[in-house]
Amino acid sequence: MKILFTGGGTMGPVTPLLAVHGALKKIDPSIEAVWIGTRHGPERVVVEHAGFRFYDLPVVRCVRSLSVEWLLFPFKFFAACFKAVQIIRCEKPNVVGSAGGYTAVPVVLGAKLFGIPVWVHSQDVQVTLTTRLTAPFADRLTAAWKQSTQHLGAKARVVGNPVRHSVLGGSRARAQERFGLDAHKPTVVIFGGGTGASWLNHITREIVEPLVKKANVIHITGRGKRASEISQAHYAVREFLREEMADALAVADVLVCRAGMGTITELAALSKPAILIPLPHSAQEKNAEAVQDACVILDQQSTTSERLLELIEYLLEDAKERERLGQTMHHKLKTDVADELAEMIKGMRN
Repeated sequence: MKILFTGGGTMGPVTPLLAVHGALKKIDPSIEAVWIGTRHGPERVVVEHAGFRFYDLPVVRCVRSLSVEWLLFPFKFFAACFKAVQIIRCEKPNVVGSAGGYTAVPVVLGAKLFGIPVWVHSQDVQVTLTTRLTAPFADRLTAAWKQSTQHLGAKARVVGNPVRHSVLGGSRARAQERFGLDAHKPTVVIFGGGTGASWLNHITREIVEPLVKKANVIHITGRGKRASEISQAHYAVREFLREEMADALAVADVLVCRAGMGTITELAALSKPAILIPLPHSAQEKNAEAVQDACVILDQQSTTSERLLELIEYLLEDAKERERLGQTMHHKLKTDVADELAEMIKGMRN
């Protein structure tokens, strides 16, 4: 069996597909894996490390304001569809799977042209434009949240969101050694998703000196976004983590992060307390609302460094509140669903 997954530009649509791929490989180690992503996104190094052959497509965005991209859109979209068809014709996959992202629409349309079964998974509470466009072509349609199904129709089945098995295998002791942490201090992990977040990097630089007096800090900036040359004991700065991310999550007592569904899924799976700062004017805001009683939510546009530091210190000092938030988050979302989805996909092969 050969499966082709598509998604990229950010790690959001990538992580659930990797979780399902891992479950498929457990069922049948002979399964072949192909990935279509973006040329400059963060996904390539991760999916190639996971054993995929990787192809890239031109990024085609449907922008909401008047710009030159509107004039280029038909040509870019045709080029992306043409290349997707060529890849699909060459690879001849048995199933195509998508969880959103810039490359999904051309690939799903190409799959339907050849009569290949398609699985589409909707992660975000607010159904994205990509999912709205691809859902009508899906042979199997699943969703992470019940709230999403009103926009997806009766065909959608609520399953939760799969978490990668590797995320569950982190080690506090290994993290302490790997990142040079003080075992007697709590640890704060700050990250802005697969592509990083310049705003989070900037505000972290403003709070890191007082914060490291009370806690270890692991700061993941995103590729090409190394934000600070501050040198402090027990302040570990990394641009990107692969397998080391499981250890960073395991050692974290408090996380400061965006509200992408990959992040929320990992928080739920690991019962971790977090301060969520959703990307303004994005689907992340609805994601954050769905878990508002399981975390601290801040508005980026009104949050100062003083306020963020105050809230981090509050959580560090209140173990009972951290436990409450973590347990509440754990029960918000079902995450042990990769095996179920893998079995579904195995039954779809043409």
